[in-house]
Amino acid sequence: MENRTRRSLIEWGKNALIVLLALSALYLLGRTQLYADGAANGWHLLSGLKSVFTGEESISPSQILGDWSQGTLPRPVRMVVLTPQGSTGIQYDNATLDSLFLEFTNPLADALASAGVPAPVSEEAFRAALSAQRPGIYLDFLGRVPLANLTAWLSGGRAVNSNFTQSIRRMLLTLEKDGRVLLYFIDENTGGCYVSEISSDLAQRLERFVEGISPNGAAFAFQSGEAYTSLAPYTLLEGGVPPRPGRFSVSNPVPITDDSGDSYGDTFSSLVRSLSFQPQSMSYRNRDGVTIQEGSEKLRLTNTGQVTYEAADLSDPRFPLPGLSHNPTEWELVGSAWAFVERVFQTGGGTSLCGDARLYIQGMEETDTGVAVLIGYQLDGAAVVVGQLGCAARIEISDGAITGFQLQLRKYTYVQQGPQVLPELQATAALDAQDAQGSELMLYYYDDLRGDEITADWGAF
Repeated sequence: MENRTRRSLIEWGKNALIVLLALSALYLLGRTQLYADGAANGWHLLSGLKSVFTGEESISPSQILGDWSQGTLPRPVRMVVLTPQGSTGIQYDNATLDSLFLEFTNPLADALASAGVPAPVSEEAFRAALSAQRPGIYLDFLGRVPLANLTAWLSGGRAVNSNFTQSIRRMLLTLEKDGRVLLYFIDENTGGCYVSEISSDLAQRLERFVEGISPNGAAFAFQSGEAYTSLAPYTLLEGGVPPRPGRFSVSNPVPITDDSGDSYGDTFSSLVRSLSFQPQSMSYRNRDGVTIQEGSEKLRLTNTGQVTYEAADLSDPRFPLPGLSHNPTEWELVGSAWAFVERVFQTGGGTSLCGDARLYIQGMEETDTGVAVLIGYQLDGAAVVVGQLGCAARIEISDGAITGFQLQLRKYTYVQQGPQVLPELQATAALDAQDAQGSELMLYYYDDLRGDEITADWGAF
């Protein structure tokens, strides 16, 4: 009897020890906050242990990583509300734009989810729809957004419309005289215009949305007469008093050391961990920054906030994207890069590292081994050109993994209204004098990484 009791106590002790070791593993894995290695290797441990305790099946890491459909929706930087009385344009005013766009997200989500196969249409037809004084909403996302991503992000990843293979910057949802709702857009890859019929009954919702909105005189360059014929046709002109865009302070949101200058700062350590490296790894400092090395791989961070990584072993990538298909589409590649950058920029204790700036998708370019996705900053709808990189992030993807990236971390904080810029007509004349005909007139900010404040001015894009 005593031997049986002793054996029971020993077995109970063994089980308790197993539980304690398992909980310790869970705790350590959570503390390291690994992005890729923790997902590809540690996640198997995490899900396996969870299944032991709860009886649940193990979860594949591809369900939580590389899911291009789960990003946060990029906001448009321009909106034109079309009514029978005229048009109202909003730009360089994110607060007003956000309020209107929030009301429009549900109708837009339903429209994109139910849209039919896009058919080519002439640019004249697209411009006629913009000028028809029928209820409609025009949106400009500043960069190049795959329509499939937009559809998925608007629905929280639930709806993906396989009819869309194009990437867009500009789109128009409009009500025709015969009661049909049509979606017009320009494919940024080819420059061609398309139209898609909406099967969902959105006519009344579109009419209600534009009710009570008074025209403010905004018009596109192609609608604005001889003085603006040198501009790109879809330059949005507001007329009236020239804008006074904000003045913003600029700083590096991730200083390498803490206030004492002796140890790594908390935000720096969090950023390094979010990039699957450990602050405790071998590192060496120089005048410009620090390099952290693990094996043959290096993560370099400079005092001006530039972060650089290039994979050393492509056969065992640090940042795999298991959610990609064998021959990934543009929307998978862009969506995966967008999700990665969003995650990195949220390492500042729940607030974005970029402060009052927002991220937007600039586009995608080919590299020798794959593609690079470019993510930019915008301030109140105006693009920010940052240092030599020119953007917030450049993410290289090949063979189903992120194989390199450059991040330019900057924090922008609104200070006050800046100086008034030139009226649109005078700015157009100035562009003409510089042989910039055919360019789009837009406000932009330039951050040379040396000053502590930036203001906006007109630029040709």
